[in-house]
Amino acid sequence: MKCISLRALLVSSILLFVPLAGYAQEAALTGTITDSTGAVLPGVTVQVVNEATGNNYQTVTDGAGVFRLPVRVGSYKLTADLTGFNSVMRTGVQLLVGQTITLNLQMAPSNLQETVTVTGEAPLIET
Repeated sequence: MKCISLRALLVSSILLFVPLAGYAQEAALTGTITDSTGAVLPGVTVQVVNEATGNNYQTVTDGAGVFRLPVRVGSYKLTADLTGFNSVMRTGVQLLVGQTITLNLQMAPSNLQETVTVTGEAPLIET
């Protein structure tokens, strides 16, 4: 009887800890993206690429300008894009097992040049 209950306890404890092994290689990359005045930027597309494997992860910042990406361990290249702003790129972002790195970024407005041409013609007068 003791042998059966001991085996059941051993099997149940193994089953409880097996899912934790899957999380052992997880890491997270988080941060806030702001503009040059310090205002948060929602809607920024954040893309990270594992430099060794080429695995690609992508997210968009929320209303507070915050992003969070759960990724595997390794070295990453991060790119942040938003229309009207210059792209920001960081390479060599190293993530270790169970580590969460906070990477706050600042984006500068791009030098957009717009030209507005107004043409006016005198209306024809009926005589």
